[in-house]
Amino acid sequence: MNAVIDGLMLELEQQLEEKVAEDLRDLLEEYKQLEGAAPDQLQLFEAEFGIKLPQDFRSFYSKKNGSGYGFHVLYPGNEGDGEYTPFYLMSLDEMKEVKSYFCERDEPLDAYYSSEEIQQLDPEIKPYLFHKAWYPFATMAGGSLYLMLDFDPAEPGTSGQIIMYVHDPDFVYYIAPSFTELLQASNRNLRTDIEEVDY
Repeated sequence: MNAVIDGLMLELEQQLEEKVAEDLRDLLEEYKQLEGAAPDQLQLFEAEFGIKLPQDFRSFYSKKNGSGYGFHVLYPGNEGDGEYTPFYLMSLDEMKEVKSYFCERDEPLDAYYSSEEIQQLDPEIKPYLFHKAWYPFATMAGGSLYLMLDFDPAEPGTSGQIIMYVHDPDFVYYIAPSFTELLQASNRNLRTDIEEVDY
């Protein structure tokens, strides 16, 4: 197990305990009771898609297989602006389902955008709008945003980095170099900027 991830998961649960709104307490209790994915479930997922999940991601999912449908636990974003889009973590089964219709094919950005617009793409990301090497693992209620593991980064990036797909206008953005750093930023935002977890 990953001691850093263990500590971040403990901090996350403490922050949720303090800040979840009263009408969401049932969802919090369900989250606390969630079990992790068994080793063979993680291995089957990897074998099905021909990937190796990052160790920090595996460590989290071995304790919690998602966060429960619609229960937002991730709040990525830049420190200090006070506005953070909430995401919930999909289970492995939900990830498989979403992958069957989202990022199941490659579509280059130049099919949709001009070269000037493509220059706005973060340098860590290859110029795609949809890419088979991207694996959605978190979304918000409504599904217009996805956090994804990127297994085919551009040269400045790192395999397993976290990117975000945004709908309308459709585009892709760099979020963090790893799942650990995503959790660190999210926990910091929960701790310092978010007064209440609500919908």
